[in-house]
Amino acid sequence: MSADEVRVENARLDEALLAEAGAFDPARLTDAPDGEWSAAQVLAHLGEFPRFFAGELRRWYDDRSAVIGRTMEHPVRLAAVESPADALGELVAGMRAAFAELAAALEALSDDDVEAKTENVKYGPEPLTAFFDRYVIGHKAGHLDQLRALAGPA
Repeated sequence: MSADEVRVENARLDEALLAEAGAFDPARLTDAPDGEWSAAQVLAHLGEFPRFFAGELRRWYDDRSAVIGRTMEHPVRLAAVESPADALGELVAGMRAAFAELAAALEALSDDDVEAKTENVKYGPEPLTAFFDRYVIGHKAGHLDQLRALAGPA
């Protein structure tokens, strides 16, 4: 994957996620299937994690030896999911701001960076492509599927 392909796929997912969020029935925001997150929790997480990973990417640009990533127990992640906003407009605004911050961080990405070696806090040495698969592209795609499932049949 080239740097441009990462940016294009990230933008495509942002657009799809914002469309899905904007069309979500506000009355169903807090409905949660057994053991699953509600749409409000998913949207709150989408307003949090791109900011965090934009910061991780910027940190890595500055110091290629920096340990990047996080675990599921990260306190900021947990706080966003435990106390989501209950207004759809507020959740979507948070997503937009977070997506813009990550898109801006991706602008500095070069083709050489995409395959560069990193040190992940949980997984150890791996190429930056794993970071994008796990924390950006794959992460957003998974939450897009999750939102679509929560929205139910149209």
